[in-house]
Amino acid sequence: MSGGANDPYDVLGVPREADADTIKRAYRKLALQNHPDRNPGDADAEERFKTISEAYATLRDPDARRRYDTFGHVGRGPAGARPDFSHVDWRVIFQEADIPMDWSRRGDIPTSGNVVFDALFRGVTSMFRQAGLLPGEHREVRLKLDVATAREGGRRRVHVPGPVRCGTCRGLGHDAGGRCATCGGSGQLQRGLDVDVTIPAQVRHGARLRLAGLGGPGQPPGDAFVELLVDVPPGARVEGRDLFTEVFLTPLEAARGVVTTVLGIPVRLGGGVRDGQRVRVVGGGLGGDLVLTVRTDIWRGLGRAALDTARSFVAGLRGRAAHDERKGP
Repeated sequence: MSGGANDPYDVLGVPREADADTIKRAYRKLALQNHPDRNPGDADAEERFKTISEAYATLRDPDARRRYDTFGHVGRGPAGARPDFSHVDWRVIFQEADIPMDWSRRGDIPTSGNVVFDALFRGVTSMFRQAGLLPGEHREVRLKLDVATAREGGRRRVHVPGPVRCGTCRGLGHDAGGRCATCGGSGQLQRGLDVDVTIPAQVRHGARLRLAGLGGPGQPPGDAFVELLVDVPPGARVEGRDLFTEVFLTPLEAARGVVTTVLGIPVRLGGGVRDGQRVRVVGGGLGGDLVLTVRTDIWRGLGRAALDTARSFVAGLRGRAAHDERKGP
């Protein structure tokens, strides 16, 4: 059997005739060098530790070693497939080679299967972050905006998933009054937090807002990033800073001209516009323009005109109510 990219002999650096003690010593040396506790946050070291441990699990078992020497990984599935370690008890292997693993600090982690490593590494990384020895994780949040808010700006509330650093005590667990009432002294909010964010005017679809220090706990704490997604109505689209949509006119409106509202913008269309004609409204986009494609359709045009009339009626009612409120009793 020739060696491959993950040949266990090559991984451990031992000859094919190596005895069990030689294999164990080689594994222990490499495992300690790449141990997750000694390399916190190092994904490459974590992957090496896992590969080294799987190589040792193959060669320490006489039956597994004999199958590998004869067939490579073919005997465990399709040629070149990853071997199955679902029945390997990793706690026994680590103890056997005297590889320190304090399982009690890492919560409820299974002792067998391929998920063990992922669970161990997540536990190790989490401990180092909580101890302030690693930077905190960033948090990603998506926020949908209607066109009016994207164009004009405003305030919106978002939820940043936990755990996050407590913003009240800045992760210290206490403030001037003693133990922090917000986080109960832990310095963290496991359920996350709700925060109001300011949406700038003329915001681009896909723009990101950075909320410094509102991410996962660590040193320094991570940031929260809010991705802004402009939720345009059906038939409209965003391209860069421009908005594209269609406007439906009756044949009479197309001939005489009309004033209508499109995506919250008053638009005046002169007489003689043709079906399929493009009209650009400068400044009507999200920092760009509103580009309209005229469609002449009597029924859709009547529907749009009715909607314009309803908007005007509601606006008139609001205007009168505001006027009456200013006049007072």
